[in-house]
Amino acid sequence: MIKTLNPKYNAPNRDSLTNHLIPAWYGVEKNNLITDLKHVTHAAITADGWTSFSQDHYLTVTLHYVREGQSKEKVLQTRAVYKAQTGIAVAEEIDGILQEFGVKEKVVAATVDNAANMDVAVKTLNFIKFPCFAHTLNLGAQKLYNCNTVSNWAARIRSVIVWMKRSHMAKVVLKEKQQLLSK
Repeated sequence: MIKTLNPKYNAPNRDSLTNHLIPAWYGVEKNNLITDLKHVTHAAITADGWTSFSQDHYLTVTLHYVREGQSKEKVLQTRAVYKAQTGIAVAEEIDGILQEFGVKEKVVAATVDNAANMDVAVKTLNFIKFPCFAHTLNLGAQKLYNCNTVSNWAARIRSVIVWMKRSHMAKVVLKEKQQLLSK
């Protein structure tokens, strides 16, 4: 179809995209962001480490700030981490990303999970730590499932749901019971 619309157009190949166009575009966008961040006075970050299916480690740092009365957030970088995931190593990685974008001195707080290495990293960087509420809630829910009463009820509910999903007649019976109860 492209050849029909414009026979002279040559689509970029994978090598051109990977080695030239995308890095150039990234460079322009990164410079625009660095310029925009010069006007920010105070900011906070969220940082999280994760591991891919192929067991490669990554660290993502997101910057949160207010600009012209609007709350903004920008993912500064997701970086492959080839060192051990110690708190000092994580602090060095975060520090490097913040320095690269010129915001190190503007960051006052960090939201991270409850991992010990993140605690050390935040202390090393001298940021105020705000624990991740979702992570804390998840840890609480996991402890709740260790309670026998809750675990037994969850197993019963799960078995009913599995039965409902697998049985057409169960759905018919449930609809009949719902109709009877609604009268």
